[in-house]
Amino acid sequence: MLPRYFIILFFFSQYAAAQPYYTRVRGAFGVELYGITPKGAVTAEAAFGYLKRSFWNAQAGLGAINRKEFRSPTLSAALTHCFILNPYKRNSCIPQPGNYLIESYFEAGLGGFLVDRYDNGIYGRTDHQRLLTPSGLAGFRFNFVTRRWIYILKLRYTPPLLPNNLASHAGVGVGVGWR
Repeated sequence: MLPRYFIILFFFSQYAAAQPYYTRVRGAFGVELYGITPKGAVTAEAAFGYLKRSFWNAQAGLGAINRKEFRSPTLSAALTHCFILNPYKRNSCIPQPGNYLIESYFEAGLGGFLVDRYDNGIYGRTDHQRLLTPSGLAGFRFNFVTRRWIYILKLRYTPPLLPNNLASHAGVGVGVGWR
């Protein structure tokens, strides 16, 4: 049911958020809930490798998981390739914020999270968690451009590649970036 909504959002976002230019994001900070993190994380990201119709994005995050039987800090990371949803009439430039407020992208890549599975002896039984849980990543990214900042909203589908009861299948992220 979830992939059906992503397909509908993909086709309608081309018409609702179509923009003739896109803005390069140098860096951003934000918050990721579920997705490639077990519960949530504070993230930092940087875009690089700008091409005419796409760019690469690297993201790293630090969070924590706190359950009755398992507590651990978490490290998350993702590498995605972001594709412009409407590649016609696009150039790499700085848009006029009054005319080009929303930019939409499709992103795909790999991500995952690490937990410290060896620090749970004092909390009772260990849950035998995986140290590393890789995930596929597909989703939509919307950049809301203002004169000074770029506000980022990410909706992601993140199926885990290895089974883990801490992993989630979808997530959302918000952030603030700069040019």
